[in-house]
Amino acid sequence: LHFLVFIGGGAVLALFGYDIDLLNKFGTYFGVTRGADLIVYASIILLFYFFIDLYNRLTKDITQLSKLVTQQAVDQSRSTHHMQIEQYKNSKPEDDFVFLIRAYNEAQTIGTVIENIIKAWYNKILIVNDGSTDTTQDVIQEKQTTYPDALIIDVRHAINRWDRGAWAATKTGFAFLQQHGADLQIKRVVWFDADGQMDIADMKNFTKAIQEQKVDLYLGSRFIAGAAAYQIPTLRKYILGIAKVVVRLMYSNKVSDPHNGYRVMSLVAIQKFKLQSDGMHYANELNEQIVAHRMSYSEVPVHIHYTQKKKKKWQKNS
Repeated sequence: LHFLVFIGGGAVLALFGYDIDLLNKFGTYFGVTRGADLIVYASIILLFYFFIDLYNRLTKDITQLSKLVTQQAVDQSRSTHHMQIEQYKNSKPEDDFVFLIRAYNEAQTIGTVIENIIKAWYNKILIVNDGSTDTTQDVIQEKQTTYPDALIIDVRHAINRWDRGAWAATKTGFAFLQQHGADLQIKRVVWFDADGQMDIADMKNFTKAIQEQKVDLYLGSRFIAGAAAYQIPTLRKYILGIAKVVVRLMYSNKVSDPHNGYRVMSLVAIQKFKLQSDGMHYANELNEQIVAHRMSYSEVPVHIHYTQKKKKKWQKNS
């Protein structure tokens, strides 16, 4: 195609350059008076095509890079923690859960988040460190030493994928659980953030919902009875309302808070997801697959605390 466009097209242009009248006559076959206009229109179309083609190739390369980073991180983590995983024995109902945490430069908050989870009697934590450049990894290792009886697994991206959005780290967590979830002796996965915006006390609402309703997914919501979103920007609130309408129209999924990251999923449900997105639009793809796989779900009230760090670092309004 490139040969035809640049060599063949160049030859045709050279031919028309010797006889402008011939170019104009050729243009009349396409409904234009000046043949030069035809060249302009054709050039615009070809440029647009090549832009789409190059963008498609770039997207595929980025996706493949994410897959390589994910697989390398999963393999390395499994090799590092395999003895700890094999020796851990479940002793209480909370051991059926594992907390999946994605972290990028969260040294200031991730230590407290880990402590709060363990103090709530949950001892299994899977942390995906997305190539942090601060002391996040040092904090994680410190907590692993402080709580030797807890199963704190760290999965490290060799390079940061946060520029593609938070989902790249979550996909790595999914890959680890899809391959080794049975070894962890878990039944459910809790999506949890490393920046302190989520309240561990809301797990009481999730466990209550699990006891009352047997569904595949328990989706946190900021906009149902008993829930709250502290210091949420007004513009963000309106945008989330629009997102709710879009999800209902596109996927017939009547969730009240489709972009809420506080979720509890069964390991069986995790095995079904085949998501491709690296960016924050993964939330829409998630809702699409919930419908496609006919997964049952229930909404659970949660309390989200918006901080200045969250407003700047996480999902943008755009």
